[in-house]
Amino acid sequence: MLDAIKNRRSVRFYRDTPVTDEQIEEVLKAGFCAPSAHANCKWHAVVVRDQDIKDKLGTIHRWSKIVMRAPVVIIVCVERVGFDHFWVDDAAAFMENMLIQATDMGLSTCWVGLHGLEDADHYAEAMVRDMLGLPGNFGVLGMTALGYGARFPNPREPKLMEGRVHHDKFEG
Repeated sequence: MLDAIKNRRSVRFYRDTPVTDEQIEEVLKAGFCAPSAHANCKWHAVVVRDQDIKDKLGTIHRWSKIVMRAPVVIIVCVERVGFDHFWVDDAAAFMENMLIQATDMGLSTCWVGLHGLEDADHYAEAMVRDMLGLPGNFGVLGMTALGYGARFPNPREPKLMEGRVHHDKFEG
């Protein structure tokens, strides 16, 4: 498992090689195995292959353009009815499980954040809800590109960061 975690890197360039429905299903299954506060499990995933939609998603902010180049984009969102408290935590666990599973399968990903991104002209979550026809009570955490990478960052070597692990209390 540690190999998949250390090899999971943000890949921003993808080959045209298709991703199969079966591969997408395996990645999504990993997401749906994520922990959920109070076992609410209110996750939803929107799988996008349509290039026009990916092009629109790529205009949301300056970092989102990478999704235009990937064969598949998966948007992670959570129903917020009676569950406003921990939806971001649940969605993040869902996303991370998918990213690790994809890496273990030889696929590449790049998490593109959407939650909380706003400026004077737009609010990223609202834009995605509108683009995809999501209900207004859905919180949109982010999206990930999914495909076969064309360029790869080096893997991370697992190590404990000096001065970052504390025992029993903060030792600043």
